[in-house]
Amino acid sequence: MGNNFLIDTKTQLIIIDLSKGLIQKILTTALFMAIAGYPLIAEAKRPKAPQTGTPSGHTTPGTTRPEANCPDTPKPLTGLFANRGQDFTLSEFPTFLFYVPYGAKDISLMEFLLLDETQTKTIYHTSVQLNQQPGIIKIQLPQEARYALVENQTYHWRFNLDCQSNQAIVPDLFLQGWIRRIPITSEIKNQLQSAQSSEYLVYRDQGIWYDAIANLAELHFATPANEQLTKDWNDILRSIKLDWIIAEPLVDSKKYLE
Repeated sequence: MGNNFLIDTKTQLIIIDLSKGLIQKILTTALFMAIAGYPLIAEAKRPKAPQTGTPSGHTTPGTTRPEANCPDTPKPLTGLFANRGQDFTLSEFPTFLFYVPYGAKDISLMEFLLLDETQTKTIYHTSVQLNQQPGIIKIQLPQEARYALVENQTYHWRFNLDCQSNQAIVPDLFLQGWIRRIPITSEIKNQLQSAQSSEYLVYRDQGIWYDAIANLAELHFATPANEQLTKDWNDILRSIKLDWIIAEPLVDSKKYLE
């Protein structure tokens, strides 16, 4: 490819010829992307996830774009996932949870992307809009065959946020992580059938963290006066070192499929 490089930015693959006089701008963007953890791989080589387990992700933004203009907040943008190399799900259509520390007026764009393991194919892409206040939002994959996760396949997701409208390639803030759908075993199936509305305990003990967090969140926010669910919600967030999320509410959001 000579002086050509392949840069993956959000959902697009862009071939850039460094001989066209764009060197300074390209290298500035590339430097930030490398620091921020965006893929920037010469000759289109991409890291592969392990055969078992999941690679590390970013539960909070590792850095921000130099020109980003997001308000200071006491708590960071946060992805509610374990990030322990066991970011598993049993579900074809899992739920992802994020804490957004901004109100609707402070955000110009939020988007969620689910990519295949090589990060070359977009499985799902949606824009998200908060109704009003900061809080925890949930994004569930639509129950359509084209979005279904395949057993024993690993996927990469990104959550991008811009505070002000801009033309920059890199978002103001972003999170990224991995998810792998694993097959259900007869042992886990029997345990879930016996769990009686505490399936999250089975998921937690089996290291199926996406389902543990999503199931417990659904129960906890549906019955906030339940002391046992509140205790378990607090405990699971502390166990994955996200204790600053404990008191945050679940807030409404809208998805706009793209």
